[in-house]
Amino acid sequence: MTRITERHALLPETPSTQRVVTMHRYGAGTNGKVAYVQACLHADETPAMACTHHLLQRLEEADQQGLLKGEIVVVPFANPIGLDQFEDDILLGRVHRGGDGNFNRGWYDLTAMMKDRLAGKLGNDESDNVKLIRATMQDVLDEVTPTSEFASLRKILAKEATRADYVFDLHCDDESLPYLYISDLNWPDCQDFAADFGAVAVMMAENSGGGSFDEVYTRPWAELSRLFPDAAIPQATMSMTVEHRGRPDVSDQIGAKDADALYKFFIRRGLIEGDAGSLPAPLCDATGTDACEIIPSPGAGFVTYCKELGEIVKKGDQIATLIDPAAENPTQSRTPIYAGTDGVFFTRRQHKAVKPGLVVGKVAGNEPLKAGYLLED
Repeated sequence: MTRITERHALLPETPSTQRVVTMHRYGAGTNGKVAYVQACLHADETPAMACTHHLLQRLEEADQQGLLKGEIVVVPFANPIGLDQFEDDILLGRVHRGGDGNFNRGWYDLTAMMKDRLAGKLGNDESDNVKLIRATMQDVLDEVTPTSEFASLRKILAKEATRADYVFDLHCDDESLPYLYISDLNWPDCQDFAADFGAVAVMMAENSGGGSFDEVYTRPWAELSRLFPDAAIPQATMSMTVEHRGRPDVSDQIGAKDADALYKFFIRRGLIEGDAGSLPAPLCDATGTDACEIIPSPGAGFVTYCKELGEIVKKGDQIATLIDPAAENPTQSRTPIYAGTDGVFFTRRQHKAVKPGLVVGKVAGNEPLKAGYLLED
């Protein structure tokens, strides 16, 4: 059994130029489960790439030793478009510079695309239904005709991910501790990964309102089971957004540690033969994404912090100070910024200069704070 490396061409944006998505496929042809791992859909979130680099080293060894019992597909950089968006030596890979928006928003609504052609075809056998639904996902995506480089990237990634039982979309925050976004449909099933990964926050939502990549593959199973209540439709896909700390947290040591958490997950799920060892104690329980407070800057200037990441805060605790260097009266240049909920303070800004509305921190709490759109842009 050997690795298969594929290069999928995107639609060219200009004459004589064409970007590709590189995929490494391990364990093709096995009868086991399928896992899909992609890094850097937000192209400037390099810690994710460090993780896939080290994961690929581990998978090469497992392949050579004949330990693969399932198929594992790794996309070491999922966004070659964003990787080319340098400005003044700074990579800006979160938003498409061509005007198509955030690379991780507005992905396909597979339920809407599939529901009519599944009507009357789903029965009482879960396994048959899973095969039919996954085949239908492939069919409806085959019928998508991309008209831009951006759209062709989406089709390539989604077609591969719809095949998988486990989907990992690897990201990072600005300055942060490790955390996860998951569907509440996958909790507590993914609690072992959260423990191995060392997540300090796990936030759950079936639909966060933004059409993020990970939700494309979890939502249809629940939505179809509600549309066809007489059919046996399991929650067949576990998918999550993995946030690998902050942008500066790039090293071989950290990348290898995060890759090890994925590798152990694959052992626990039977995709790789081996011993994953005992689970560490989890650092948190899961809470609702609607209970995560996203704290904006109340004005322009720069921020200083009086709370460290990982601290438990109470509503009303001061976490930071906004300082206005242009204030006419220097004694009135400081504005305190407070937590609006109880919880763990787990992200803050790396670059401290701010303008009104920029996110200065997040607190993962337990009490719902919002509805509808639950993410930041």
